[in-house]
Amino acid sequence: MADEQKPKKTLLSKLGAATKAATKLMLAEVDVTATKMAGTSTFDADYVGIEMLMGNGSRPARSRSEIYTKWHYMVQDGLISTILRLHVQMALGGHETTGETIFIEPKANISPADAKIVADLSRITAMLNKSAHGTCFSAAAFGDAYARIRTVPKVGVVQIDTESMFSPLVQPYVEAGRTVGYVVSLGPKLQSRFSHLQVVRMKMPRMVFLPQMRAVENAQKMDLESDKLDDLRPLPDLVGGSFLEAMEEDYDNLIAALRGMIGQRIAGSIDETMIGANMSDMTLEQQESFMRSLEKMLKSMKDRAEQAVKTGVYATSRNFHIMPTFNEKQLSQISSFQGASSGAGANIEDVMFCARKLAGTGGIDLSMVGFADQLTGGLGEGGFNRTSSQAAERSRIIRTAYMTYVNDIIDRDMLAKYGWCWDDSERPYNVNYYGSIAALEAEKQASRERAMNTVAILVQVLVGMRDLGTDQATNEQLLLMAELDQEQVKAVAKGLKNAKPPQPDMGGGQFMDANGQPIEPLEPERALTNENDDEEAA
Repeated sequence: MADEQKPKKTLLSKLGAATKAATKLMLAEVDVTATKMAGTSTFDADYVGIEMLMGNGSRPARSRSEIYTKWHYMVQDGLISTILRLHVQMALGGHETTGETIFIEPKANISPADAKIVADLSRITAMLNKSAHGTCFSAAAFGDAYARIRTVPKVGVVQIDTESMFSPLVQPYVEAGRTVGYVVSLGPKLQSRFSHLQVVRMKMPRMVFLPQMRAVENAQKMDLESDKLDDLRPLPDLVGGSFLEAMEEDYDNLIAALRGMIGQRIAGSIDETMIGANMSDMTLEQQESFMRSLEKMLKSMKDRAEQAVKTGVYATSRNFHIMPTFNEKQLSQISSFQGASSGAGANIEDVMFCARKLAGTGGIDLSMVGFADQLTGGLGEGGFNRTSSQAAERSRIIRTAYMTYVNDIIDRDMLAKYGWCWDDSERPYNVNYYGSIAALEAEKQASRERAMNTVAILVQVLVGMRDLGTDQATNEQLLLMAELDQEQVKAVAKGLKNAKPPQPDMGGGQFMDANGQPIEPLEPERALTNENDDEEAA
């Protein structure tokens, strides 16, 4: 019927209908079901196969052992080791007297029970501070660092062993990006298996795919297509995350330049002499005797020079060599050949260029690793802090990875002691670093000072605008000229409109007595009483 009234819909029913409509619309637009994708043609799709990720001629795919062998060789180099140590020091810092770097502090407004548990984590902090720098150095060098955790029920973590877990010996196994187990190789036929509760992994983020031998493609395909976590199977994780993965080529170029320069210097230090002897008037016996004497003389000179270099004893006497002559001189010509630089080999400029490129790839300035003379007048005063702050930006990656590592250790401690652990969004503590000696803190303090100066100047400008008495629209235009955000402009202009000018000071001046001292003002009743007393006394 036309005049029949329809039932009114409540607010919840309207919201429910809108949610269903939006869901249907979304599913209709992005329907990615298996049936729909099965009929999709891939004729025009560009093929990107796994062989493109396996490297090329200049960067071929390598085995796990080859990659770790290269990185272990690079870590033993003084320049590489210094770069990694600086990154770790900038990330962690250290207390001036105790050397502590990690501090687990409670958050504000947490429950007393959580505060008590957080206070008990001080024993974990003590164990972490003993191995923090070594763990972060291994993670920066090899991409992963591991710690063997030993726990006692109702007590928690009692030991964090990081020295026996050498990173290249540990093969982590993952399921959909989650580390679920470890296999430690102690020999060709000797292996140990650990669960994720026994070993904690500090995993550096993977930035670039490193060409390497992959696991079985069939198992990867099954894990990729599975929608259930129970159907996943552990697969060996790939190598990556190291600071050295992009430095290999630059390191090889630097070593080649150094060897070229050193080889050129060695070749330039060689001094040889060619002697021509005239033996035309000699008999055969005389020729043989002459050549034996000449050879003996040259060998004795060579041995004497080598012995002086080896022992470091200077010759204090002069050596004489007698060569008899008759008719014509037997030595008709003496030519000296001294090594000289031809200019075609490597020189110091080539070495410095390769060193700068290597340091830049490592995320640090060359002036930070023993070449302070590179800090010329371009950066001015405080140039060292500027270059160190740029290097410390990359060190944030170490802090992020170590934060997850610390939380995992605390979870193992909570599970062993209480049987439960916190969710990442409910942790009642913060992991702080003592970074007052780090360049990041110096840069942060400088930024904070600049921000405070900006606020102080802005307040002075706002006082002038208030005294000027302009309307809100004009104030917004003036604030926009100061390059403030739109929201900030509206908030400040609104507050400026409601701001009241300061009340004028209505107080009068002070009265002075005969000695020049200020007279305290008296209340009216008290002053009147004093005047009456003076009149009666008179």
